[in-house]
Amino acid sequence: MSQNASAWAMTLERLEKAAKIAELDPEVTALLREPQRIFVVSFPVRMDDGTTRLFKGYRVHHNHALGPIMGGTRFHGEETLDDVKALGLLMTLKNSLNGLSAGGGKGGVVVDPDSLSKAELERLCRAYIRAIAPMVGTWLDFPGADLGTDSQTQSWFLDELEQMNAMTHNPAAISGKDIILGGSQGRAAATGLGVMFSVREACKILGIQLKGLRIAIQGVGKVGGWAASLLYEKGAKIVAVSDVFGGVCAPGGINIPELLKFVEKTGKVEGFFGAKAINKNELLTVDCDVIIPAAVQNVINTEVASKIKAKVVAEGANGPTTLDGEEVLLSRGIFVVPDILANGGGTTVAYLEKAQNLYECYWSEKEVHAKYEEMFVQCFNEIYKICKEKGISMRMASYVKALKRIELAIKIRGWV
Repeated sequence: MSQNASAWAMTLERLEKAAKIAELDPEVTALLREPQRIFVVSFPVRMDDGTTRLFKGYRVHHNHALGPIMGGTRFHGEETLDDVKALGLLMTLKNSLNGLSAGGGKGGVVVDPDSLSKAELERLCRAYIRAIAPMVGTWLDFPGADLGTDSQTQSWFLDELEQMNAMTHNPAAISGKDIILGGSQGRAAATGLGVMFSVREACKILGIQLKGLRIAIQGVGKVGGWAASLLYEKGAKIVAVSDVFGGVCAPGGINIPELLKFVEKTGKVEGFFGAKAINKNELLTVDCDVIIPAAVQNVINTEVASKIKAKVVAEGANGPTTLDGEEVLLSRGIFVVPDILANGGGTTVAYLEKAQNLYECYWSEKEVHAKYEEMFVQCFNEIYKICKEKGISMRMASYVKALKRIELAIKIRGWV
């Protein structure tokens, strides 16, 4: 497949490959090739200058055989239905892989949230959730946060839904909301925590010490920033980081707490003292033990994969490695922890948030992270066992495990 293949085409190709390995019923595979529901909405938003702008949004319900839809909402200026469909399918697999009683979906709005004032952003959030409200609810679709959305946007979503329903409080309808409205402790760090667990467990398999491990991280946002902090606390050396503007490198290790303070103040890593400036594209090929792509899709292609010096790639972002790029990594003996395993912390803790909302019983951050760690380690070990037994990659093993669980649910329901 071309390295320029769409996200949807690439995800489907991996699905087909895994379905054959898993010996999936062809009728089940056919069901999974298409989302069960696709919603495309257009909605007006009043801007601060009095004009009205029309925005386009999406919500995809890929498959709900295992339970209500779970998946985040992305605000991005170049959001496409193709991307939302691909990510919705990945959420179906990710939720199944992590043992959750939830189907998979994804939402998005074509907007750069940084281009809006706070008041405009609030109006946009309320307008979008009104537009998709008939498809959202505790037992139907439980939208979470994702790229460009956060606890504030999620709180606006929740408030608007409750106002539409005569102020009937329903915190379990939205995840990722502020703690004061029923959000979960430990949610902010969850995805980065999963990346840290991925690196730790991969090191155990390879017989590598985590302390002193040299790590390069692409992206210092909600995933990369937390992964950097947590790995730094474990004694790893973060030797390079990058963002959309540029990167910095320090073979002896970067002081991550100071770097994150610098980024909060300046908005970028470029110019951080005590580290050499590098081109953002150089990060993936620096001399290190572990690469964590935690930014955008399709950055590890065949050319980059052939130059990577790391022993481990832990995918913090969704779809950072192309199909051909992964083949090169595997042929070189590089251990790849796939996105649907490595970055599953967000969806798992969102699921735990919903459980807390329904039981009206809330856990500490330590308790939440402990529950997630137990789930992650069990899942990782089961995947590695499949990987060794079938002689396949960790990604294919993850898909096989997820698909067999979905297949069982589909057949029990009598859909095929």
